[in-house]
Amino acid sequence: MISMLQLWFVANTVLWPFIVKVGGFSLGLNVVVFLVSGTVWIGKDWRIALASAKVLLAFVVYVFLSFLVASAGPCNDHLQKFVLTMPILLFLVLIGLEVGNRATDRDWFNLQRTASWVLVVAFGAFFVEMILPNMFPDQAGYRAEGKLSGLFSEPSHVAFSLFPCIAILLVAKEKSTRQKGMMALAGLLALSRSSTLIVFIAVWIIYRLYVQRKVRQAVIASLGIGLLIALGATINYDRFIMPTLTRIMGVAAPGDDNNVSSLVYLQGWQDALFNLQRTHGIGLGLNMMGCVPLPDVPARYALGQQFGLDGLNAEDGSFMFSKIVSEAGVGGIVLYVWIIWWWIQLEKRLRHYGKHGPNLVATTQTALIFCFVASSFIRSANYFNGGFLLWIATIAGASKWKQNPLLQPRLSKISSTPRK
Repeated sequence: MISMLQLWFVANTVLWPFIVKVGGFSLGLNVVVFLVSGTVWIGKDWRIALASAKVLLAFVVYVFLSFLVASAGPCNDHLQKFVLTMPILLFLVLIGLEVGNRATDRDWFNLQRTASWVLVVAFGAFFVEMILPNMFPDQAGYRAEGKLSGLFSEPSHVAFSLFPCIAILLVAKEKSTRQKGMMALAGLLALSRSSTLIVFIAVWIIYRLYVQRKVRQAVIASLGIGLLIALGATINYDRFIMPTLTRIMGVAAPGDDNNVSSLVYLQGWQDALFNLQRTHGIGLGLNMMGCVPLPDVPARYALGQQFGLDGLNAEDGSFMFSKIVSEAGVGGIVLYVWIIWWWIQLEKRLRHYGKHGPNLVATTQTALIFCFVASSFIRSANYFNGGFLLWIATIAGASKWKQNPLLQPRLSKISSTPRK
């Protein structure tokens, strides 16, 4: 029987792109699933963990203050959206906190099998798109570049949605499971490559090499990816390599010939800075990004002039850090400083324990937190679309003192110290 943690993982990796119309509003299928299953699950046991209650109370207070900020802000045409979405987000945060708090070691261990099946389904969708392209008309432009999206609307969504599945496999203790992760990663590079995926892989290698001291794995991954890139360049440089280089160069050195992806990414950073300045560091209020007037920034102007897309990604900032800073102001920056600091402390303790330390639970949790932090600065969507909700459950699970060895005092080391 599938656990709530497994359902949470599946829904927030592959179900969120499917849109369901409910009462005139569009909701991701993952949200609909949790509105139903979460109500039943919580209804079976009304007891809420103290840790969940504390976090939820703090979030409720912030939502109230955020409403006051939004009402008095420079633009408030999204207030109705705020009122309608916040109760849903509060409920999902509660479910996520409880999923993390109630999950057992076995539940976390079973995510390996869950991740494998998610990847099987995703790759199956790639092959369906390859055989029956007419079923995926919106992805025709990406297919022209040799990229498949399958269940997702674009290759960048494939990258940030499926990378947590690959990360879980890559940190497994069994060599065969890690090999599955490498095969899946190679498959994504071959079938659904994107600049987002390339950056994810580069950051992952740095993470494993410098943070977790997995030198051998990082070197093997680097060599494998280098061979794939060389193979792609040999087969068809213009089709397989040039588009990614163009996007990366468009961010590093913006100019008149920028592509849409580069401009959207730059727009996210410019929007965050503009919103910080026009709200004097307070922010627009939760889920208020995209309210009119939109930030008057160069990247948006270029999108409008060159492509007629001046409103593209205005509501999600293209990546989570942009959205949270735009809506929470300086508080959003403080939140990310805390998230990264807390994650680093987990990683330090994980390193100190060495080979005989934490079980797979701790390693899986730190890998998933990495995925959220990385996607927050590379490419992600809004609060309801997977990554944020998956992080809520993960950080709740990692915070349990009794279950997670990373957070326990090193009593074994103290007790083994000889008395003088």
